[in-house]
Amino acid sequence: MSNTKNLLFIGLPGSGKTSFLAALWYVLDDQTSTTALKLARLSGDRTYLNQITKEWRDGSQVPRTNLQNEQVVVLHLNGVGFGEFDLSIPDLAGEAFKQQLTDRRMSRHHDRLVQDATGVMLFLHPDVVVKSTQLTTVRQLEATLSGNPTIEAAPAAVPNTWSSDMLPDQVKLVETLQFLLERKQGKLRVAVVVSAWDLVDNMGIPPNDYIAGQLPLLQQFLVANDDLLDHAVFGVSALGGDITDKAERRRILNLDALKRIMVHQGQETNNDITRPLAWLLGSR
Repeated sequence: MSNTKNLLFIGLPGSGKTSFLAALWYVLDDQTSTTALKLARLSGDRTYLNQITKEWRDGSQVPRTNLQNEQVVVLHLNGVGFGEFDLSIPDLAGEAFKQQLTDRRMSRHHDRLVQDATGVMLFLHPDVVVKSTQLTTVRQLEATLSGNPTIEAAPAAVPNTWSSDMLPDQVKLVETLQFLLERKQGKLRVAVVVSAWDLVDNMGIPPNDYIAGQLPLLQQFLVANDDLLDHAVFGVSALGGDITDKAERRRILNLDALKRIMVHQGQETNNDITRPLAWLLGSR
């Protein structure tokens, strides 16, 4: 009998959770890549996995999960040091985590998933997160107040009613982790995944340095709470580039689908998209 391990994918809307899952299934089903984890056997209805993987393979935008079509994917895997096991991965909507921030509560279903989780993958997308956390907004406001015409001015309309949507994304991510720590018994293992790493790879820094520089609050929270959680940071390019750019999309489609995938940890780079999962399960 195989044992069961439960991983929880979390992140705000558009953070890359479903694209990662699509690429993961493609690699596991293909079975030709050298990966830490392998597909042991097939069972169950794979309609959802095949659907999102087709979109990924064709270079189309993988549809985001919404609250109405949340899925729980079960993969039968094995790996050196792991043996054979069932890996349960709920593909939860980013809107569910937004609701935790606005309503200050989570559903019983999500609470049970948190308590059963072997580890957590926290996804963030640089094109979304950085725009709301860098000093850009502050500098724009300073330019407006000083009347400096050489710097793009901030929008004239400033909302006077506060809402949680105005929180920087790194604050939302820290809040999400705090929710998990309050409900999870024992030490939590967290793999932080910077998705669409191809967008920031030209910065020439490893993923952990990227988090420290662009999301200092998140980085400080992870380090300061090392008694409550272990963490590692990965940069993952699942799609291989910006599919919204026509020329870039053509380049991507000309690549072998397996070669689109790049996984970065520290100074190491490879094509093994199972690596963050293997780390969560205890690999080093």
